[in-house]
Amino acid sequence: MTRGSHYTSFVIDQRLSRFLCLVLLLIAAMNVRAQAGGRGSAQPRRSGPGTGNPAEHLAPWKYLDSGIALPKNPITLVWFPLSSDDADRSRLMISRVLLESAQRCVALAIVLPNNQQMIEQLHAEKPPGAMIVDARGQLVRRLEAAQFRPEAVEKMVTAELAARDDRMSQQMADAIRNVGSGNREAAIAFYQRIWDDRCLFPLAGSEAQRALAKLGVIVKEPPAVAVPDPYLQPPATKTGH
Repeated sequence: MTRGSHYTSFVIDQRLSRFLCLVLLLIAAMNVRAQAGGRGSAQPRRSGPGTGNPAEHLAPWKYLDSGIALPKNPITLVWFPLSSDDADRSRLMISRVLLESAQRCVALAIVLPNNQQMIEQLHAEKPPGAMIVDARGQLVRRLEAAQFRPEAVEKMVTAELAARDDRMSQQMADAIRNVGSGNREAAIAFYQRIWDDRCLFPLAGSEAQRALAKLGVIVKEPPAVAVPDPYLQPPATKTGH
């Protein structure tokens, strides 16, 4: 190979090396930016409690403001944090256990210290704390300040759901036994209890609905109530003079 050929090959190798370095630097910069999650730019924030990170799978907590009644769910977990900042920092906001429980019709409500009306209604102790209430607002389980930990809250909810599942299974067995023995009224009572809590176990609720129909009792889901859209109001009519 001639001297000129050696020189040309060296120049090409130098240019290729520089090009590869630029590509590697560009890839590294893109990775750093992705890991940083776009720090320095405005991030969209959630309207409810939480850290404001839209990528997080937050449990659907709702602040229970003064004058607002408790949800009518079969199970409502009520949390009494020290403050809204304390709630935002808590692991309960991103609890997978509570997220899955909410999908089973467990309502998640936060009562802040300034909601004295609800605190007195539920006879809550000094925060932090948590309790489970039923559809009538009656206390089912409670965690006081000395016992309060995110793990304890999760265990309390899990234990209540397991207890409801066991109770439903027993009610189903009692209903079937009473149907077999000809005790229609008792069977209806057991099936009705399962139907009332159907949002906790939809399949058992559907079975109870079918069984009640065979016993001459028709139960149906109430019709959905549509919320009127204020932007779809009919135009005001003009009056003549």
